[in-house]
Amino acid sequence: MKKKDDVIEVVSVAEKDVETMPINSNDVETPVRRGFFSKKEKNQGFFKKNELSSGAKKSMLTRIISAIVGLIIVVPAIFLGDWIYFAVITFALGVACYEILGCTNRRTVVTLIVYFIFVALIAYWPLFKYMAVNGAAISKIDQYYQMIYLPIIVVVVGVFLVFLLTVIYKDFTVHDACFLIAMAILLGFGFQCLFYLRYYPISLYQNAEVKAWDFTISNTIKPSMLLVFVILSTFMTDTGAYFVGVFFGKNKMNERISPKKTWEGFVGGVVISFVLSSVFGIVLTVCGFPIFGDKDGNFFVSLADNWYLILILSLIIPLFATLGDFVFSSIKRYWGIKDYGKLIPGHGGVLDRLDSILFTVIVASIFVFMLSAINEGKFNWEQFLV
Repeated sequence: MKKKDDVIEVVSVAEKDVETMPINSNDVETPVRRGFFSKKEKNQGFFKKNELSSGAKKSMLTRIISAIVGLIIVVPAIFLGDWIYFAVITFALGVACYEILGCTNRRTVVTLIVYFIFVALIAYWPLFKYMAVNGAAISKIDQYYQMIYLPIIVVVVGVFLVFLLTVIYKDFTVHDACFLIAMAILLGFGFQCLFYLRYYPISLYQNAEVKAWDFTISNTIKPSMLLVFVILSTFMTDTGAYFVGVFFGKNKMNERISPKKTWEGFVGGVVISFVLSSVFGIVLTVCGFPIFGDKDGNFFVSLADNWYLILILSLIIPLFATLGDFVFSSIKRYWGIKDYGKLIPGHGGVLDRLDSILFTVIVASIFVFMLSAINEGKFNWEQFLV
């Protein structure tokens, strides 16, 4: 009878602790699954503040310091534009290619060169196309990025080159090739849009006689506002979601892809981004720095004309920023990596910072391209497929 009592006692202890037993060697406790609006959550409140550990506080401080250093480097490049901005984005493009190849563990000199050429051809296609038609004279780089393209010929050639690597390297599988091709198209077009959003607005504020390295307001501050608007909205989504999630997050969005993202953080990020970017865009327009045009009416310029466009773009951006974050997080989970790189302390690699931006600049570029083409009566779907 004694033995039976011991068994009953052990079983009862096991049943009591089953919800908090460690699930791996790191002694991480399994959270108790509850309904979205369970009684406990109602009593706690949807936005009850969390207590931060010392590690979380240290991580937050590192992220803030790295962000400040990054802003010191990136912000001047954005405002100065021209070939300075081109050089900074090209450096980021090279690092992004290096990090993507690291996912598949197929990083060699040959694969890096082939992959960079593939991605760079898509990103620089407007430049190459202009030079092929009008000659190789290089002055103002903004004249090359007046449109966005998805060059089919380049994509086909790149597919051949990447699949050729499966023949050269026995460990380079078709699975690796398909992943790298898809990411090359995304990266190439995303970086092309980073150029487009910075260089295209210049044509709205000045004439063709302005030379390269011209750092006047019409060549720096005013044309930069569109890109600054998109980046600010994206960062506000990420930052708002991070801090709201850290302090108030309770309900997970998708633990399979991103265990730390919560519905509270998502809602907070969207609301914060929408409000701040809308106010930012409206204030810019009122102060004479419209993100959609110039003083001569070459585009939608007055607040009466474009306030609703600002609101639409302010709402679209945080949604696609969240989607981009989830897509790149799912890639990391699939390949079993924590970060894409270690270049930025507290943040990871370049792609850990550009994951959301690549999605938002693409959707913003398509939005602006369609609006400008419709406004000029030149819209044609074939322009996307040249």
